[in-house]
Amino acid sequence: MKSSGQVLGLPVLSIEEGKYIGRVKRLVVNPQQGRVDFILVEDGTWYMGLKAIAFRDILGIGESALTVTGRQSLLAVTECAGALSLMEKNICIAGLKILSKKGRLVGAVGDYFINDSTGDITGCQLLPARGEKPVGIIPRQQILTYGLEFLIVEDDAEEKIIPELDEHNVNLAWENKQIDTNDTPGETVDEIQPADALRHFEEQQRQYLLGKKVAMKIIADNGEVIAEEGEIITDEIIELARAADKYIDLTMNIRE
Repeated sequence: MKSSGQVLGLPVLSIEEGKYIGRVKRLVVNPQQGRVDFILVEDGTWYMGLKAIAFRDILGIGESALTVTGRQSLLAVTECAGALSLMEKNICIAGLKILSKKGRLVGAVGDYFINDSTGDITGCQLLPARGEKPVGIIPRQQILTYGLEFLIVEDDAEEKIIPELDEHNVNLAWENKQIDTNDTPGETVDEIQPADALRHFEEQQRQYLLGKKVAMKIIADNGEVIAEEGEIITDEIIELARAADKYIDLTMNIRE
């Protein structure tokens, strides 16, 4: 069992070459299946953009490295079936607001956990709507939808929270421990303000891009130039790319 925070930033080790060949930059989530299907890797060849590793090709995820057989496991995103379409969905689970099926605000996702053998999401860390400290983990069985803005859970999900996920049994029974989620009835979605720490995934993406150079001119569908080739990436360029639905194009066309 690994949290997304434990995987992001790990060096990628080629067993055949006995050396590092990249670093994990993003987990690509399949929201329909509730699992991580691909890992995006920066391998130093800026002119080729980020590479993708199919989760099934990962040999292991340890504390010090993510291992693959060899460099052949790194493929251009366009060569990985389904990778590009999943990237365009841009599902970032960490930091999502959590709503019950009936529309009640439960809290926000702190981190999420995956089975390091299959990529299946096994649970999401819950931070209450009014408070920053995690109160437990919502198990996979209570999660209905992994959305762009919200994680939708069963109405009684808070009653099924578990204190931790066990490596040998992701379906741990609730330990009869009363957990106060500090939820206030009638609270609106806009009132939740997750701590900056919850934004680690989005912030890592942003920090990775800032200061790098655009390898190819990025143009919006209406003809507006978002960034010129060779231009230094700034917060403004990132926001312009997001607004024009060209964020993926930007991330795939960068260099040092």
